[in-house]
Amino acid sequence: MRQDIEKLTQSELFHRVGFICALVNRVMDVQELLDISLKETLDLFEASRGSLFIVDDKTSQLVLRSASGLKWAEKNQIVKKMGEGVVGRVAQMKTPIVVEDISVDERFQDFLPRSSYNTASFICAPLLVKDKLIGVVNIADKRSGHAFGSHELQLLDFLATQIALNYKRVELYRKLRSVLQRSRDLKDELGKSSQEKSFLKRQIVVHEKLATLGKLAGGIAHEFNNPLDGVIRYTNLCLQQVGDDGVLRGYLLEIKQGLNRMANIVRSLLACSRGAARDGVQKVEPNAAVLQALEALKIDLSRKYIVVEKCLSAGLPMISDLGMERIVENLVRNALDAVQETTGKIIVGTSLEGGQLLLTVEDNGCGIRNAEDVERIFEPFYTTKGSEKGCGLGLTIVSEIVKSYEGHIDLETEQGRGTKFIITLPIEG
Repeated sequence: MRQDIEKLTQSELFHRVGFICALVNRVMDVQELLDISLKETLDLFEASRGSLFIVDDKTSQLVLRSASGLKWAEKNQIVKKMGEGVVGRVAQMKTPIVVEDISVDERFQDFLPRSSYNTASFICAPLLVKDKLIGVVNIADKRSGHAFGSHELQLLDFLATQIALNYKRVELYRKLRSVLQRSRDLKDELGKSSQEKSFLKRQIVVHEKLATLGKLAGGIAHEFNNPLDGVIRYTNLCLQQVGDDGVLRGYLLEIKQGLNRMANIVRSLLACSRGAARDGVQKVEPNAAVLQALEALKIDLSRKYIVVEKCLSAGLPMISDLGMERIVENLVRNALDAVQETTGKIIVGTSLEGGQLLLTVEDNGCGIRNAEDVERIFEPFYTTKGSEKGCGLGLTIVSEIVKSYEGHIDLETEQGRGTKFIITLPIEG
């Protein structure tokens, strides 16, 4: 028996979403993936009408690939240009929207809805992988007749990310099968095909892990955000009441800073699963981000008697705060695990070279053992350390944040001599 989404408990909702993710993870055909994803999404939202559009690589237009509740004649007609109609607008903006009543929504005054729609409310979300548009999903005609709300939009946005990641995974499998066929037909290209096959297999594994990470991040955000907001709110109320008590105020400010860092960690995990930069992000001074990250690690550094040498250039331009502090914190934490107690040395540097920001984190630790580890250190859940020191997400988060800046990472390492990470980030005009 179906149950209205508003009546589901958090546990029941999480179970339904997990079931959908597990179901599509087993699908290996693109069309089957899209059809199942749309059907299960419609069932979850108790809606009778929906559509999935995919971007055509040649024309950059949105082509209807799966639909429910549409007449066959309508299906054959639907190809959308970027910016055309609601679907085209969502694709162009790369931002999900909820419309409670299309007839009074000022954003779509010139839009003429199809007469076959039963309700005037719908939700629409882009399918994104690393900010690359894959397509758009649109859900309408809620069976209860009620309007969609912002909480349902947030859930659809999360499911859209999972659909996009699985679409990418299936596409990679299709390419892999093509490579295998070509390797059988063209023996003289066997070496090249084998290398490409290995690369595609690794990419498939990475995307599957990112899909898992997306579910983890969504769960953390769902379970943490509400209680975290409450604790921050009451901490702010306490700060307003303490008066001139400087010691107590100092303690509360330390608590508030720690809570803000927890909120940033949740946002970083979500960014790692989705990789899409949001509009309206704040600016940060790079050296301030470095110092704040080191301040957060001062207790861990003091336990091993490690002194960090800071080589920070003055007068650096402000950059978008997409996770600069998180980059430094994860790289320094990795270096801390690699160096010896009392004799270890970590050097953190910033500079401006060729119009680009350079961030370096260098240590004199054990280095990375072999070439295979070097190739895989940015994969989700891959680690060369013991389970008590982490789960292999630190460098993955670093890599995803650097990608969101459209920067790149260089690595210099030698076993027994240390490791140096060089992060290059473009300066915004």
